[in-house]
Amino acid sequence: MAKSRDRYRPQGGVILAALCAALCSVQVGAEPRFSFQTTPGKLPKDVVPSHYALRIEPGRDRFDGEVQIDIDVARPVPAIVLNAAELAFKSVKLSAGGGGESTLTAAFDAQQETVALTPPGGPIAAGKYRLAIAYSGPIAKHFQGLYRIAYKQREGGKLVEKTMLATHMEPTSARRLFPGWDEPVYRAAFDIAVATDASLTAVSNMPQAGAKPLPGGKKEVTFATSVPMSTYLVALFIGEMDVLEDSVDGIRLRIYTAKGKSGRARYPMDATKQIVHYYNEYFGEPYPLEKLDQIALPGGVGGAMENWGAIAYNEARILYDPKRDSARQQQAAYGLIAHEIAHQWFGNLVTMAWWDNLWLNEGFATWMAEKATDRFNPAWRMRLRYALSKEWALGEDARRTTHPVQTPVDSDIRAMDVFDSISYAKGAAVLRMTEAYLGDDVFRAGIRRYVRAHRFSSATTADLWHHLSEASGRDVGRLVSGWTEQPGYPVVKVSADCENGEGVVALAQERFSLNDPAAKAQAWNLPVILANRKGEERAVLLEPGPQRARFAGCGPVLANAGDSGYYRVQYDEATFRRLTAEFSTLAALDRLRLLADTFALVQAGRADIGRYLELVDKLGDETERTMWDQVIDSLRFVGDLVDGESDRAAFDRFVVKVLERPFARVGWDARPGESPEIRPLRRSLIDALGRAGYQPVVLEAQARFAARARKPIDTAIRPAVLSVVGRYADEATYRALLEQMRTATDVEAKSLALAALRQVRDPRLVQELMELMLSDELPPSEAVYNLTHLRGGPAQAEQGWRFVLAHLPEVLAKASPRGRPYVLPGAASESNDPARADELIALTRKHLEPAALYQAEKTADWIRLKAAVKGRELPRALEWSRGRTG
Repeated sequence: MAKSRDRYRPQGGVILAALCAALCSVQVGAEPRFSFQTTPGKLPKDVVPSHYALRIEPGRDRFDGEVQIDIDVARPVPAIVLNAAELAFKSVKLSAGGGGESTLTAAFDAQQETVALTPPGGPIAAGKYRLAIAYSGPIAKHFQGLYRIAYKQREGGKLVEKTMLATHMEPTSARRLFPGWDEPVYRAAFDIAVATDASLTAVSNMPQAGAKPLPGGKKEVTFATSVPMSTYLVALFIGEMDVLEDSVDGIRLRIYTAKGKSGRARYPMDATKQIVHYYNEYFGEPYPLEKLDQIALPGGVGGAMENWGAIAYNEARILYDPKRDSARQQQAAYGLIAHEIAHQWFGNLVTMAWWDNLWLNEGFATWMAEKATDRFNPAWRMRLRYALSKEWALGEDARRTTHPVQTPVDSDIRAMDVFDSISYAKGAAVLRMTEAYLGDDVFRAGIRRYVRAHRFSSATTADLWHHLSEASGRDVGRLVSGWTEQPGYPVVKVSADCENGEGVVALAQERFSLNDPAAKAQAWNLPVILANRKGEERAVLLEPGPQRARFAGCGPVLANAGDSGYYRVQYDEATFRRLTAEFSTLAALDRLRLLADTFALVQAGRADIGRYLELVDKLGDETERTMWDQVIDSLRFVGDLVDGESDRAAFDRFVVKVLERPFARVGWDARPGESPEIRPLRRSLIDALGRAGYQPVVLEAQARFAARARKPIDTAIRPAVLSVVGRYADEATYRALLEQMRTATDVEAKSLALAALRQVRDPRLVQELMELMLSDELPPSEAVYNLTHLRGGPAQAEQGWRFVLAHLPEVLAKASPRGRPYVLPGAASESNDPARADELIALTRKHLEPAALYQAEKTADWIRLKAAVKGRELPRALEWSRGRTG
């Protein structure tokens, strides 16, 4: 029964404040507080910009630019060094405040993406100057700098080709639009102007200040002077757009869409109003601009970008219409909007000084989005979704290739390496733990101090700890810094005994590693919440040495109750058996944590697969979508290790046996009054059963696809139906999916068709699809992604790998500079052969720059992990599956 599932839920709340006196024996290197002069970066800090006047005039394939930069020269310098990439300079002039102008000579360093501007007559003296540069640059095909988006739109019943221009600057692409100081610590105000067709809409960070006609049906649009901001937040969008307008707290709100799509912007607008008002109150620092625009782009960026006052989204990630879109889309849209708006404070108002503190942007925004989404949508039970998303970080953070949350970034070229689940999800988890330790009110007071002290400036993690310590009267950095400055995390080993009628729980920690026996031993200040079946709780600050806790009465004890911590738990055999027997009585978060931890222990060689599968057997009438998502992902991991057809069939039968019971309960179609969680669960089950070849699901999916013209496929299950259909596609189905891809006027419809095509298994059709990706039909980044992410099965992945190697120069030429390191890893990632890992490393060393090696090493480590689990656990998994299915 649902009520009995609260037996292990802590009743007294998190009581970590009682642990203050226990601080603290684990310390690591102390990071200094923010200082401009000591902030890393390749640009000299003798010359600092204060203002840019930027004018852009796009053409067909290139743009012309003019920029005037007001600079302060602190001491005599032989040259002015700034960033520029793929820009051709026409003229460079330097003028002093008191008059006089000189022409500077430009010397480019293409590898470093810098340019040195040297005067003819010796050093440039200290003082204030204006640097004026006329230049031109390419309009990119990839989403970096100023780029072009090609999309389709229906006009008068006809399919019409359209284009839109957009910018994407993070982390280091502003230098592709204008020469400047393209490192986050350099803030300056911007005056932006753009010359474009008179019929088009132009959007930038600030409100439009004016527009004047130009010859030839053009106009020049100017925007108000911006607040001081980092270059990676500069934004410009030009195209045919509709707009939905509203306001909140005196802030003008607009959502721009491609023509005809503004009707789907009403929900995101309502969400925006709710979120902005909440953040204004929470931070005690109101949103500082007079407007907040959000642009739903019909392509380009895959997710979103937090440009100050002009947030960019892929339209599939923000637009939502309850009549045509799924509940999962609604939830994802709300969470993403909350994340990007949180960046207007964390990242924009207060900016990390250098990329080694990216988590101050992304971890904060992730944490704040979770808080806002859960606050306003409690029925979504989002804490379960967050717990599952944390698994990505826990998985990545336990491998040899992990890195600290605060990780050294020796060059801006390597900045993309830290845009991962550790900066996002682990960063958010660290903040949640810290908030739980300090209490909500104290934590909020510290955050307000931090924002107020560093507004329109930069910060380091040490600044955050300082302000939280000031608010709480405790040395927060001493407790928490180990979580951000050390890689990895612990596993807590739990054993329970009964002594004189009392329960005695012994706790010890050690570093958890999935596939790295040489991982450095580490320890953390680890707050552990224990709870017994009566709901009694104990809060223990676990330090390097073992500790014990006592409970009145004997019985099993649950660690990490309520899933507040970022660690794994390994129970002794007796305790695990008791928890397994009472699995259905645990609260949902605790059931999910026990499932996820147990599977991770299997991957790490600390438990055999049977222990996890015993828990799966206990799911019974489980209705929580997140629980089944965890099981589906885990069974897919194991299934992808199976080679032979007979073994694959046996394991697929077992998957069907596990999943057909919950699917029988939810069925194909929505029922009146069903829980909001049932629809996403239905989608997950259809996809998994179709992947396992369950014929009733395969045939029904094919029938629904065939009848789609008469009866549209339910949006809640459409991705799963198309995935199943694509996996078993014949010639006619393949052509139909191609036609959907080619005629789609929505990013979502196009993406679903491509996702289905990536599932195709027929080798002849796979070959045709790969050749199509080498053509110019799709934008190059999109083509490369689809080519390197074939997911029909091991044979198709191998076929894709061989094709990529045979056409490697062409594929790498299609990829963007920052996308090239992901080409070979993407194509290799489905393998579980350690020889493929070695091949991947060798090919990367041969064909790519050294900076690409990190992504190859991450994928190679993933492949080797799968190989280790395969050799150790697959025979047991197959024996189990045959024993359950006959």
